[in-house]
Amino acid sequence: MDWTEFHEFFRLIEDDSMSLFYRGDFADDITVRLIDLSESHFTEGKEQMPIRKKVSFLMAECFQNVIRYGEEITSDDYLQNQSGYFMTRYYYNKYYIASGNLVEQSKIPLLKEKIENINKLSKQELKQLYIKVLGTEEFTAKGGAGLGLIEMARKSGRKLESEFEMINELMAYFYLQMIIDSDENDELEVQKKGLHIDHAIQLNQILRRNSIIMAYQGDFRQHTILPLLNMIEKNLLVKRTKYAAYKTLFHVLVEVLQNVMHHGLTVEDKIEGLFTIGLDGQDFMISAANYVATEKVPHLKKQLDFFLSLNDAQLKETSRQILREREDGPFHGSGLGIIDIIRASFIKPNYVIVPVDDSKFFFYLNVKV
Repeated sequence: MDWTEFHEFFRLIEDDSMSLFYRGDFADDITVRLIDLSESHFTEGKEQMPIRKKVSFLMAECFQNVIRYGEEITSDDYLQNQSGYFMTRYYYNKYYIASGNLVEQSKIPLLKEKIENINKLSKQELKQLYIKVLGTEEFTAKGGAGLGLIEMARKSGRKLESEFEMINELMAYFYLQMIIDSDENDELEVQKKGLHIDHAIQLNQILRRNSIIMAYQGDFRQHTILPLLNMIEKNLLVKRTKYAAYKTLFHVLVEVLQNVMHHGLTVEDKIEGLFTIGLDGQDFMISAANYVATEKVPHLKKQLDFFLSLNDAQLKETSRQILREREDGPFHGSGLGIIDIIRASFIKPNYVIVPVDDSKFFFYLNVKV
């Protein structure tokens, strides 16, 4: 994702405690990995367990909703780019879970009717409807007569939000959003409406036009990096990449994420950053950003400019020098990661460093593999 689009995307989610976005194939193993990654955000303790279980359940239901109502597109390249969409955000004490998928326009009236009817019901009426639908012949594997929608409304405790975006004369994109209050006992918090579904739509439109597969914003300490890498390794890239190219790609991903983890500014015991991975033709585009302390910026810029000025043979020799001299050399043992990233890149990476305030700068790095 280029700097302009990346920065626009970041500005929309920078106040989130955690954001996770996924676009692509929807399968059970993907669901598990995304839930693992989302759960790494929660702190340990019994008081977190109920909301943790609820969010995980609703994430799984949201995924199943895409599978139930989504249409499989195999031949139309434009429609394939409208692939399934999943989003979860934690913003000012509220969790937002949203999904998006293609549906035939002929199915819109029935979907709208189901959601409108569900939104009219009280908590007790939803429970009664759930039991009734579960015991009728209407319940089927495909669609479940709206059973998933009923469960989402029951568990979230709020009305379901939905929108339809027309794609062509036959197909539309169906968006669904739930809002979950992190503290249901806080009546003032529960009364707040929260972010409208238009936010989820706007974010997907940015991801779509940049062919982004996945984006993560939040804490980049090791306990969140590991499930992120695990998901990418197990699910996102294997089907798309030949083995040799995959090894290079995964190596670059590790180095980029570790760069954020090791060199990002720690604020309130968190290393905040943003990471995206997308497609550019047959290549992958990896973008990452984090905060850097103001006093470290001159050294960072000098080191990056120097490494980017070298050819591959010079980079290889510089890498050997750093390993040989370690702390005693001019690089003080640092720079091996960025050298590996540059050498593995299809073209030279580009970066942007912009001031945020007196204490920190925002550092963006874009790599094509």
